Amino acid sequence: MTRRGRRTLAALSLAAGLGLGTAEPCWCAVASGNAAVRCGAKVVRAELGKDRDQPRVVVEREGGSWKALNGEAWTGANAREFYFTLESETKDPLPPSVRVIWPGVRISRVLGAAGAVTNTPDGVRFTLGRGRAPTSVGTSLVEGAVHMHLFHNWEVRRAGSYRGGPWPAAEIQAQLNYLFAAREMCRAMGFAAGDDPGFKGDIRLYGFESNFPNGHVDHPPHFHIMLGWPGWTGTQAGHFLLDGKGRVVKNVLMADHGTRRENATYGPDAVCRMRDPDGKVGFELIVLPAGNGVVMRRAEGQPEFRIGPESDAVNAVDAVAVFRRETRAAGWERLCRVRAEDDAATGRMEIWVTGPGGQSNAEAVTYDVDTGALRPADAREPLPRRN
Repeated sequence: MTRRGRRTLAALSLAAGLGLGTAEPCWCAVASGNAAVRCGAKVVRAELGKDRDQPRVVVEREGGSWKALNGEAWTGANAREFYFTLESETKDPLPPSVRVIWPGVRISRVLGAAGAVTNTPDGVRFTLGRGRAPTSVGTSLVEGAVHMHLFHNWEVRRAGSYRGGPWPAAEIQAQLNYLFAAREMCRAMGFAAGDDPGFKGDIRLYGFESNFPNGHVDHPPHFHIMLGWPGWTGTQAGHFLLDGKGRVVKNVLMADHGTRRENATYGPDAVCRMRDPDGKVGFELIVLPAGNGVVMRRAEGQPEFRIGPESDAVNAVDAVAVFRRETRAAGWERLCRVRAEDDAATGRMEIWVTGPGGQSNAEAVTYDVDTGALRPADAREPLPRRN
């Protein structure tokens, strides 16, 4: 493996071990290797502005014990927002009060503040809460033992490994199609019917994020099918890497067990057995050759399910189909076709599931553009059927 490849896998391993994309709060984190404590916030513009036009942050209270962290992972700006991270080596420090000086910019909200935010002639003033800068933008959906987390990749937020080069629009679209096709697959397998999937843990279907939140590399583009362990540590995180046409090329399995890390790469036709904390195989995953998708089954000899392009002429960027076969010798039966569309600029996602007869059912998911949190009033609404 090349040095660059090792760096990429190491970054993915770190992301999986720290709880990739978790929607749980992360209170003032202790920096690795020292006693430093970090807190941060995100300041959102009222209108899109000049990319990377950064304001100035002044610490007004506890100023001597807090310093700004530089580097795009911790502090930066884009056309939508400015985020920053402060660090202190004081034991159990109180989060500081700060003033963000941003002349000529209208500010619509501050995320990460504790208490009220006060407008000033040239910006805002507030006290930081006990949390890292809330820069990850994702929506959680739960159905039975199936836990989804959808990241909303908006080009104006691109950063880190995704800042330069072509925007990975094809990969972003493909992973959305794959994730919601995987949900249909899990429904067909019975995993969404209740909280007990037949093993200790759950199934997690996660996407990838392109805005480098808190240094989360999440590159190259991929989606996840995971066997989630209670408490996260030990979670079997399958990373299904996509090429520039949205085709699955391999599965990189990673797990952080605390005292050791597990890494394994599964190429086409290799069986990846996903085990729970007791060592029981919950399900198996197989990447198919030639970009034909992923097979999932409870065990060898059990009915098999596949998510992938409908045919050689239709790619995963257009849609992803779900198939079933009773045995490996049997032919594939198409269950449905899935396409998901996400408008990260407005906070609305639509998912269309078309059955073999051509009739479509659809739902819309609406969410907060800056956090990904579901909007409570009309978060998941049905859409009119179409043939």
